[in-house]
Amino acid sequence: IVEPAKNGKIVVLQLHGVPDLRHSVCSTPAERFQEFVEYLARENFNVIAMRDLEKYVDFDHLPDDLLIRQRFHRPDEPMVIPLKLDKSKITIENFLGFGAEWDSYSYDKNNVDEKDFSIIEERIEWMRIPLLRVMMLARWCYLGNGEYDWDTPDMKGLYRHLDLCQKLGITVFLTEWGCNGDWLEVPDVENIGDKKYAEIIGTYLGYLINTKNYTCIKSFILVNEPNLGRYEWEPWKAGVENLSAELEKRGLDKKVVFAGSDQSNGDDWHEMAVDQLQDYFGIYDNHKYANDEMVRPGRLYDYFKNLNDYALEHDNKAKNKPFIVGEAGLNNFAKHPFGNEKIDTVYYGVFMADYAVQAVNAGSSAVFNWMLDDNSHAGFYWGLWKDKKNGLKLRPYFYVWSLLTRYFPPESTVYDVGKVSDDVRILAVGIPKKNGEKDWSFCFVNRGEQPVKIELQVPGAGLRKFRQYLYSEESAKADNNGFPMPSVESELNLSEGMEIICAGESVGVFTTLAGFEDEEESH
Repeated sequence: IVEPAKNGKIVVLQLHGVPDLRHSVCSTPAERFQEFVEYLARENFNVIAMRDLEKYVDFDHLPDDLLIRQRFHRPDEPMVIPLKLDKSKITIENFLGFGAEWDSYSYDKNNVDEKDFSIIEERIEWMRIPLLRVMMLARWCYLGNGEYDWDTPDMKGLYRHLDLCQKLGITVFLTEWGCNGDWLEVPDVENIGDKKYAEIIGTYLGYLINTKNYTCIKSFILVNEPNLGRYEWEPWKAGVENLSAELEKRGLDKKVVFAGSDQSNGDDWHEMAVDQLQDYFGIYDNHKYANDEMVRPGRLYDYFKNLNDYALEHDNKAKNKPFIVGEAGLNNFAKHPFGNEKIDTVYYGVFMADYAVQAVNAGSSAVFNWMLDDNSHAGFYWGLWKDKKNGLKLRPYFYVWSLLTRYFPPESTVYDVGKVSDDVRILAVGIPKKNGEKDWSFCFVNRGEQPVKIELQVPGAGLRKFRQYLYSEESAKADNNGFPMPSVESELNLSEGMEIICAGESVGVFTTLAGFEDEEESH
């Protein structure tokens, strides 16, 4: 049926009901519909819901056709979703936070000077971003024949990034990008399984952590997305084993946690890493650039849940190992590796919030957005803001991601709220305070076109001051720096319950966390 669409034609796929309970002869089972959706996503069809075309219809000048003129009115009242938080149902006890990729690789090519860097520092500080994944290349410091140069331009660029991370207390996941290919080639190294490669990495990690005192480096990843063409499993596995031995020999295994496999679209690598390398990895790390056909109906949750469950079932220590999403982004409209055509739209922010909430609710302790800014790689357009030549302009989805990094901090408890509806996702966290009480943050994502009313109740939470942030095509209140501002501030009794209206295709963040001044007294 859909084959003509491959040649540029428009195909309208109409289902009478999923299921149609009154007309069994034309009913489509939910399982069959899911197969349809998976096929369309797998074959990269561009799927447009008919409801999304409504804005192009001139309802004042419709043809005189009974089928067109007969319209069903929208509901007068929003759908009501009751949510009473059960604090005994916990998904994650020690959340790590939301982060991003931040590389120094092209900062010099983009001529980022100290004035520009101070603007970037101000943004990172406002975001309170707790986690950053940072690129490292062995060839930046290793010259060959056992010689190292710690003052190359590339190393100095890396130091500027790490200096800021150290200053702000940001946890760094340092990632050795690889050794295959012209721009990655390392002198004296034959392949990833070469013990010389492990020795070089051990040397530069020792220098960064012990000599330069970058204690912000808490985790290490061996090779970005090793399954995507550059490496075979056995040599990469040997590289993991070699590096683990090198870190132990230098005492660095007590200072950094090894994370892997860092696979992308290669779930078999995750399973093999669990089965064969579980003694080496203290963090399980996967990448996913997801299609909205997976995210919108909530199936990204199932994807990450299956990955996490595999580790829990096959590694008896996995319950004490965080699961993280090392790179997150939208696959639709992507021009890999350079960027995404929808990156400058409000839609991208709604998508990323939906992605983040599903990933965390499925058990992911951290989600890293790809990426922090466009300066990191020449010609890229993935960042929360543009590169220097484009004025470092903030993109719309900075609004959403900065709220997630700021108000869903490390050490939070993530509560299981279950499936709310087909269109609505909710992330609920409790944040510990010094006095033994908790602050609260909630993220509501509504992917439907109609507003919903959420009746939220948190037993024992009491009277609290709430800040409410709203993000949609119509709303994204910000200050002169582009930093989000609350649309509403109110005092509400969470124990008795509160009503929250979420507009269609919107994100809402509701938090009792205040500004720096107030929090320094209580946290």
